[in-house]
Amino acid sequence: MTLLNPEKVETGPLDPIKSKVVKMMLTSRMQIGEEHQKIACDRKLSNYMVHCPEWLKAKDDTSKNWMDLDNKMTETIAVVRAIGAEWFLIPDDPEQFKKCEEIEKILFSIMNTMVYLINKICFAPNNPEKEFDPVYAQSRFAKKFVSFAKKLDPLLEGPFIMGDTLPIHADYLLYACLCDLKEFLPEPFEKNEYPKINDFMEKFYTYRSPIRRWFQSEESKKGEFIRPAKPHIMTLLPR
Repeated sequence: MTLLNPEKVETGPLDPIKSKVVKMMLTSRMQIGEEHQKIACDRKLSNYMVHCPEWLKAKDDTSKNWMDLDNKMTETIAVVRAIGAEWFLIPDDPEQFKKCEEIEKILFSIMNTMVYLINKICFAPNNPEKEFDPVYAQSRFAKKFVSFAKKLDPLLEGPFIMGDTLPIHADYLLYACLCDLKEFLPEPFEKNEYPKINDFMEKFYTYRSPIRRWFQSEESKKGEFIRPAKPHIMTLLPR
């Protein structure tokens, strides 16, 4: 935490080899298996934060993204861009790149809203005996999700961000975030309230590429991509 920003928790940097998002993306680029992926992370992703976009860089304590409690969205966006730059997943078209950045910002906002609501509003870290009420948390989050979906929908040309073509770096980020959001708030996905979003997830999951190898693995089925759908603030606070 900082004196100017008591909500912010300073954590160590994301370790790429431990990230499900990174493993998913590397598998899609034919970097298959723990050994090969570790080499790729050590050689290509050790300085991934140099790819952090300008709009995410904190100039000082007052400009930090205070709702990004564990820095995970900042770090994930940076590492996804790093993989995209190294393995040719960044679009060349300036307009498409601009659209990707807009989607990054939308995802950054909704994922941080989720983590803040779960860990700071619907759970009291200074009173660990108070149980987390997921139903209440979901009801608070539902309106936020509606606003998010309405912003995202027109940016999906279908099935992917750039249309009926190869997935780009932002498609991987989008899929990972949607999986975590679905884990927390399954109802709009199960009711197919936003068909373009569901179609995107289905087409991405079944896309004919090496990424299918990742989805068939047990590792892909365990845990969250970026953040859990339950309080984890106690693991972030300094002892």
